[in-house]
Amino acid sequence: MEIDDALVAHVAQLARLGLSAEEAKRLKEDFRRILAFVEKLEELDTAGIEPSIFAIDMANVLRDDDPRPSFPVDKALGNSPASREGYFAVPRIVDTTAEFAPPSAGGEGAVGA
Repeated sequence: MEIDDALVAHVAQLARLGLSAEEAKRLKEDFRRILAFVEKLEELDTAGIEPSIFAIDMANVLRDDDPRPSFPVDKALGNSPASREGYFAVPRIVDTTAEFAPPSAGGEGAVGA
């Protein structure tokens, strides 16, 4: 697979990344190195090896989810600058009046735009 500027720009757009020319150049070289490594791995004979998502045998090391008393609300809210009706009160940071509009393809910050 040939890694060219168009492919880097396409991947950057899919990931919603605004890359400078220097960043795109470095990413292009990183892609080439990754593909070279994958090609090297494809040379290995894996015929008798079972697929696995872990390099070693893993077991669930989490504790059982047993109900137990939780931290008292008054202590949890004790150092809070503001609380209301037993909850943390925080300033609104999301504008709920605006409609959602996804970024346009090739919009501001896109590589090659």
